[in-house]
Amino acid sequence: MPTVTMTLEEYEALRSLISRERESEGASLADREMNKPKKRKRSKYQRELGRQLKMLKKKHPRTAITRLMKRAHRATKKALKR
Repeated sequence: MPTVTMTLEEYEALRSLISRERESEGASLADREMNKPKKRKRSKYQRELGRQLKMLKKKHPRTAITRLMKRAHRATKKALKR
């Protein structure tokens, strides 16, 4: 297997090229993190619906989710009416 020898100048040029590449990768990662969309705040209705659905799932684990959603919606409207 042949060995490749580099001069000092070639070696330094290669190292600087690699370090510049790493810097640009780091900058692009930082840009991506800054542009993340903000999470939307859950409404009062959504929070209550989640609570109602959780209670119904615990009581009726085998019931289809569509039926439980309907019941949770009715219970949520009732709870928020008070």
